[in-house]
Amino acid sequence: MRNANLYGNRTTKAESIASIKHLLVKSRRIGNNTFKVFYKNGDHAIRLHKTDIITWRANKVILNTNGWQTLTSKARMNEYLPTFKGVRVYQSKHIWYVNTPEGAVEYYDGIELDYDGCHSPYCKNTKTTGA
Repeated sequence: MRNANLYGNRTTKAESIASIKHLLVKSRRIGNNTFKVFYKNGDHAIRLHKTDIITWRANKVILNTNGWQTLTSKARMNEYLPTFKGVRVYQSKHIWYVNTPEGAVEYYDGIELDYDGCHSPYCKNTKTTGA
């Protein structure tokens, strides 16, 4: 039987991935209640408890706390976010923000960043396409 800490029970790897196991290629524990998971579709993620807090897709990174905006969620995001363009999650007056190359954007679950660190809806497309 596992001992509970002050904040509740520790999430085991089996508990964390139980609902997504059929979608995974592999997973590994990387910290307390934190796992790196690799999906069959090519995505990979940092999973805290039972939430993918950072998901890497082919052309973007998605941040999600599933409503759990905790110090640990923010710390894990900042620890495992790629260190591109100074992207960081921070809090000011109880509101979360994501620092991007374009400036601070208020955080919301599901916020998407491209691999240049731009917040997708506001990024200027610098690529040109041939006509």
